[in-house]
Amino acid sequence: MIDEEIKKFDQKIAEAKEREGEIEIRDAILDKADFLKKEAKDYPEAEKFYREALTMTGGASRKMEILFEVIQMNLEKYDMDALKKDVATCKQLVEEGADWDKKNKLKVFEGCYCMLIRDLKRASELFISSIATFTCAELLDYK
Repeated sequence: MIDEEIKKFDQKIAEAKEREGEIEIRDAILDKADFLKKEAKDYPEAEKFYREALTMTGGASRKMEILFEVIQMNLEKYDMDALKKDVATCKQLVEEGADWDKKNKLKVFEGCYCMLIRDLKRASELFISSIATFTCAELLDYK
């Protein structure tokens, strides 16, 4: 079942490369990455495709959306090196002009990272500063 779906995604990507533009190719790659993450639970393979799509993406906010998917997987795997690097990349993207929603979500993702490295003071500061406009329900529920 999963192998059949992966073949369908590969075919969709190949067709997009033949007939479509960069955005359609990127979207097909992201569809495959989402499937690998959510259905197949193959995080290393999903991360590979998310990072490939990241290289094809313009705009700080859209890049951050992709990185949030990667960060979420790395939080589950407790991959501290990757988390540190990706959070730093997101902070740089905020300075390049990401929207307020992504900036606020980053606070929650960074707060979770800070909890894992036991920087509880920084984690609490980040969580408290994001409460008023909390929009990161995919990682934590509001309660």
